[in-house]
Order: sequence, then structure tokens, then C-alpha cells
Amino acid sequence: MSNKDLYPKGGGIIKNAVAASLVKHGISKYRADEDWEKINVRVPPRGLKDNYNDSFVFQGSDNSGNMFMSRLGLREDGSIREVWVFLDIDGEKFTNEPILINGENPADETIAAGGLSYTYIDDGCWKIEFEGLLNGNVKGKIDLTYIPSSKIYLSSIHMDPRSTGRAMAEMPWSRDYFDKLRSERQVRFEEGGYLEGTILFGEKSFTSRLKAFRDHSFGKREWAFINRYIWNIFSLENPVSLGGDEFEYICYTTVDYGTTFKHLVSGWIAGKNSILPIVASSNMHELASDRVVPGVYDIVFVPRGKSAVTAKVFRSGTPHIWSMQNGSFIVNEAYCKIEINGITGQGMSEFGYSITD
Repeated sequence: MSNKDLYPKGGGIIKNAVAASLVKHGISKYRADEDWEKINVRVPPRGLKDNYNDSFVFQGSDNSGNMFMSRLGLREDGSIREVWVFLDIDGEKFTNEPILINGENPADETIAAGGLSYTYIDDGCWKIEFEGLLNGNVKGKIDLTYIPSSKIYLSSIHMDPRSTGRAMAEMPWSRDYFDKLRSERQVRFEEGGYLEGTILFGEKSFTSRLKAFRDHSFGKREWAFINRYIWNIFSLENPVSLGGDEFEYICYTTVDYGTTFKHLVSGWIAGKNSILPIVASSNMHELASDRVVPGVYDIVFVPRGKSAVTAKVFRSGTPHIWSMQNGSFIVNEAYCKIEINGITGQGMSEFGYSITD
């Protein structure tokens, strides 16, 4: 694939340069230092804000098809909480109910709801616990510890100004456009590691050591405002060498934000000693634009300073499908395998799309 087939394509040379300068100014060191202090704590809004979401995610998988995923999103002032728990264990699928929890105490600083809780321990480690019903009638109990093993991605440090600038330069500019950009700022921490512990479901138990990801993001999240996105997280069985550096965790993200970005490319690749942002990708609109998620697909992405990488993704099993924001947005997640340069791995393939258009 040539560079002409990669996105975002940007606008003219001058507009690209101006946009990159604006992005660079927006991710100043002061702001990054301020964000860094929030990596392991709740980040409530300054006053009640519509569509604010402080979101925590832990996900893990192994090469036998087993996967765990949980998310706790604290909406608005924290009084509304989205709770996702799902398991793919030995061919069986389990999910929690209900997804939305109301009536919680917004002032409670714990990260917990609906039987799911996250507790920060020390040195980047977390305790993940859940006790409740799965699939409506199966008793579930989860006791896992997250242990980090890669560099941390922080959007306000690692976001690439030129890539984001090109995505901005593709759009028509106006005062309203920049007002929307400022109001929709999100901060994201992501990291690769391991999940260790025990999962009980009914009379069965599963002792896990899963390659894992953690994600903490906060800011405005209006699901219906997003046209569509692709979020894939992969852990390789062995590190892949790219230009002399080794990487084993990949987060591939492309988003169509409607009126602010048509093809924003984000994500990162990381190992124990290095992390690089992804700055370009193949056309996201060629995948599932008809809302039919493919079982097998290719993605091409470019880490900053490296050559383009092609990955083949194989989704397997029945997906977990979530309906968000009063049914206006669908999230479709499934376990997947990946192959890059002959190296295999696994992870989660997630597609999200609006159904309002």
C-alpha cells in the first residue's frame, strides 16, 4: 500500500502546518503534567456537564480464545454509571445485567458500581473485582490483579501533532468548528500488561494469566455524535521488530467524529522500553461502513518514524453487542486473532457506529 492510500490525507501544505501548530500548542507540557496526575484516580467534571464520562477499562485475552473485558464509565457527575462485564471462557459467553446503574452517590470516590470495582494498589497495579449475576442467572465472581508491562500512552504527551493536524485540515474551519473541538477534548491513558487471578462462573472456575490492556479516559463522550469508530487492541505472543525496536502491544484506533474529524487516526504500539503513536492508517470507511462487521479483515498502520505495517485480523465466535445512548449507538466487540510479519497474537476487535443516520 502506498502513502497515497493512507489517511488522514490533510488539506493544503499551509493548512496542515497551521493545524499541526495548533495541536502542538494544545498539548503543552503544563497540560500533560496536569493530566499525568490523574492516571489512577477518578476525574469528576468541574460542575455538572452534559455527556461527560470518566471511563475505566480492563481487558485481557489468551491464545486459546478466552477473554475478559470490563468497563466502568462514570457519566455526568458520577450518579449514572455504565457497567460492562463480559467473559468468553472455554467457548461459553457471559455478560452482566444491568448495564446502567442509577442512584449512586456522586461524591463517593470509589470506582465501583453494579458489583464491579477497581482499586488501585501500587506501582501501576490494580485489583479488579466483580460479584453478581451473569446472563441473568449464573453466579459470577471475579478476582483479578492487573500488572503493567509496557510503557504508558498518554494522549496529551504522545498524540502526534502532524497526524492530528492533517485530520483537522481535512475539515472546513469556522469559529463554530474550533468551539466544538475545545468542548470535546478527551484525555486517554492506555497501557499493556497482564491480568492474573481467578474467575468463577456457576460451578466452574478459570485461573487466568491473560495478556491485558488498561484504559482510563475522561472528557466529553456523546456516543450519538460519533458516526463510527474502530478500536482494536492486540497482544503479540512474541515481540515484533520494527526498525530495530521491539513491540508487543498494539492499540489501533480510527474515528469518524462527524463534524470535527472524518478520519482521525490514533492509537500506539508499545514494548517494555518504547512507545510510538500511530500516525496513519488504511481507510476506516472500507470496513463495516454497511454496519456488517467482517470476520476477517486487513488493517494497515504507520507508527511514527517506521514503515507501514499490515496486520490480518480474524474475529471469532458470537460478538458481544451493546446498545448505547437510548439505542442510538451500537458497540460490537469480539475476541480476535492477529498476524503481523509471521508473528501471531490475540486481543479484542471493537466496531462502534451510529444508527441515527
